[in-house]
Amino acid sequence: MNILLLSATVFEILPTIQFLEKNNEIESLSQFSYRSNFIFPLVGGVGSPMMSFALGRAELKNIQFVIHAGLSGSLNKEIELCSLVEVVSEYWADLGAEEKDGSFLDLFQLGLLESKQFPFEDGCIKIKDSPIRLNIPKVKGLTVNTVSGMEENIAKLKMRVNADVESMEGAAVFYGCKMRDIPFISIRSISNYVEPRDKSKWKIPESIDLLNDKILEIIKTV
Repeated sequence: MNILLLSATVFEILPTIQFLEKNNEIESLSQFSYRSNFIFPLVGGVGSPMMSFALGRAELKNIQFVIHAGLSGSLNKEIELCSLVEVVSEYWADLGAEEKDGSFLDLFQLGLLESKQFPFEDGCIKIKDSPIRLNIPKVKGLTVNTVSGMEENIAKLKMRVNADVESMEGAAVFYGCKMRDIPFISIRSISNYVEPRDKSKWKIPESIDLLNDKILEIIKTV
């Protein structure tokens, strides 16, 4: 199987790349051979514009499965820090127009897109059938170009969008994979809560280790 390992930054998947470099045959600078699979790491960049560009120029014709992996902030305090979730739907939360009273209209409310226009379903993009079964909680994601850090804006976002986790690339990945009809999964390791920024509370190294343990588990079983 040809597997695209996709992330926004290299440090989020670096332990997996180091494992592949050490334990597997390197086919090229961007391809590893593992058992009967070929692994193609791709660092798409931070934010929807860069991730969309990376997916648009990538050679995906022969890719049979995409593993999208990265860190994420949680809007849901019931989700523990340093835990894994599978994102099964994504919504672009800041793609639209701001009214003079500060309210927000998305592309569907503006009449620029139909809420059920492919690949959207009720305004978001969903994974219908996950290519593999993951024994981790399934959650809803929202995507923004500016991560939330002000209490007032966070409260408005939670009222407007029913989602559990926030990222900067998720919806771009979902859109690209659905439009190209490529099976995919999206795994997030929760490094922080979406709240007024305080990086001293973030669990980045631990979350990266947890994420890569799961990536390697998947690669070893598909």
